Amino acid sequence: EAPPAQEGPAQCLQAGIFDDDASDTLRRALVLQFPEGSWKLDAITQPGRWMVYMGKFADNQALEKKRAELVARKLDHDRAGGTLEPGLSLGRFSSEEAATRELTQLVRQGVRSARVVQERPDKHGFVLRLPAATSALRAQLEALPAFGGKPLRACAS
Repeated sequence: EAPPAQEGPAQCLQAGIFDDDASDTLRRALVLQFPEGSWKLDAITQPGRWMVYMGKFADNQALEKKRAELVARKLDHDRAGGTLEPGLSLGRFSSEEAATRELTQLVRQGVRSARVVQERPDKHGFVLRLPAATSALRAQLEALPAFGGKPLRACAS
């Protein structure tokens, strides 16, 4: 008699961030269709991000002029992105204090028009955690409309 087919070892997987509404919908679907203890939704806060920022510039010509000044001073920079365009980032930080310290250093190096801005606020939500996900459990989860096709990744320890 052949041994039963193995589906591979179970592994801890997680997905998210789900906002309040999405996590409520997902929780209801999981309670109905998944064994108790096979999943949990953990509340988390993804910290905001702060930037030392120059801009918004009137046009791309002004942006390129400022970029040339920064290159001449050998200062690292990149595009600010999103609603801060056209603008330049002189660094991104996990706290306002760290961004302010960097701005102080840049002012000592002759930078005059930069300021600290919040690039992204704190984001509160929920992470779905499957402590022992088998391939069958994963397939069942990925078929749930409430899951929303979020990518599953190995759990952070």
